[in-house]
Amino acid sequence: MQPIDFIQSYFETLPPAPKFTEKDLVDLSARVYLVTGGASGVGLELCKCLYSKSATVYIAGRSQPNADVAIASIRSAHPSSTGTLKFLFLDLSDLRTIKPAALSFLADEPRLDVVWHNAGIMLPENGAKDAQGHELQMGTNVLGPWLLQHFLTPLLHQTAARADIPADSVRVVWVASMASSVAPKGGIHWDDINWETTTHSTITSLLTINGGALKYGQSKAANIILAAEAAKRWAGSGVVSLSLNPGNLKSNLDRTTPAWARFILDNFIYYPAYYGGLTELFAGLSPTITVREHAGRYIIPWGRFGMPRKDIVDALAPNGERLWQWCWDECRLFM
Repeated sequence: MQPIDFIQSYFETLPPAPKFTEKDLVDLSARVYLVTGGASGVGLELCKCLYSKSATVYIAGRSQPNADVAIASIRSAHPSSTGTLKFLFLDLSDLRTIKPAALSFLADEPRLDVVWHNAGIMLPENGAKDAQGHELQMGTNVLGPWLLQHFLTPLLHQTAARADIPADSVRVVWVASMASSVAPKGGIHWDDINWETTTHSTITSLLTINGGALKYGQSKAANIILAAEAAKRWAGSGVVSLSLNPGNLKSNLDRTTPAWARFILDNFIYYPAYYGGLTELFAGLSPTITVREHAGRYIIPWGRFGMPRKDIVDALAPNGERLWQWCWDECRLFM
């Protein structure tokens, strides 16, 4: 287990008041946004902000009933909005669902302004796997978003190239977590990326909930790595790629966390999901962000630039190439 950077953790855990909120947004009536996991938690709070300014918002997820409830609640909260809310079915834990979802979206929309890869899973049952047999968190938090992004990237590039699109406004936001601070050295456990043969000492097992936190941390470090690698690959396109820690938040993400851990987190550490929505809002819409200065950067609560753990940053170049290729190899049958 890598040592935690307690100074960085302090700054991420106890943030100052947000300086960019939905009150700072301009009219968004011409813009199109896609939020995975937008039916609950942080994603829902983000969708509320976007719809309040009349944007077209796609809520991507695996439950039509949950999305319908979310859409009704958002519309009820903002009855004067002229925006549009649409559900897009996809299951990030099953790569077979990604291409149909992407093609459906692309058939309906001539532009795409920002994608938030917000959906994820944390600390599932030990040994849980996605539909293709990958460790569930690497499948859901990394491979699913990467494959979705593969299909959406050309439209983002086309949107950024349009004369009527403000510079630096087309973005891809990879939602990571402060849990990256407990990821393996460099971020990725390359010797056993799906954690099928790795064993843990008693102390490591206790501190990381039977190794679950290490697996989750790896998937969140991978989000940071993919954001930086995408920024490198998309240089000159005008698309801004960023990663972020939305904050320690009360949301459905911890639904599989042990009850004792949830009690401590919910009562002593977590903030309302709204604040995480503001971190994501800053990343996607703050006019202070530019591709020249901020491509590949990491954002911390509630809208500030920070740094991931040093060994993750130091290994971004080799890990970025390797992780991108791993995603390609694992997803090629579903492209």
